[in-house]
Amino acid sequence: MAQALGRLLDQARGAREVLPHLAALERSLHSKGMAAIDLVPPHWLGRIASQLASLPLSDDDLPLHDLLSRLSLKLRGGLADEDSWDNGLNFDPERTIVVREISHTAFDQAQAEQAITVVSANP
Repeated sequence: MAQALGRLLDQARGAREVLPHLAALERSLHSKGMAAIDLVPPHWLGRIASQLASLPLSDDDLPLHDLLSRLSLKLRGGLADEDSWDNGLNFDPERTIVVREISHTAFDQAQAEQAITVVSANP
């Protein structure tokens, strides 16, 4: 898992600086193995899972999907102190929004379709 996470973070220059929680998990996985997941402070678990889920994970990268599953499972089942959580309480990787760049033409078309739908829905 540590190697797969390292390869993912190596894909974009500066990823470790922009995603410091994932970088810390990578270092911890290298030094402590799977026990690193259990050592993640509860208040950072949601942020780490969110950062990992926001990255483009290839379908065949099983170690990263396993890591995300383990983080999500711990996030759902390991709520020791709900007051210590910040915005991670309702994290669900199945409902994560994927943001991607599109052309201006595609954006204009989508915006026009949305306007037609809104007008049609409100006669």
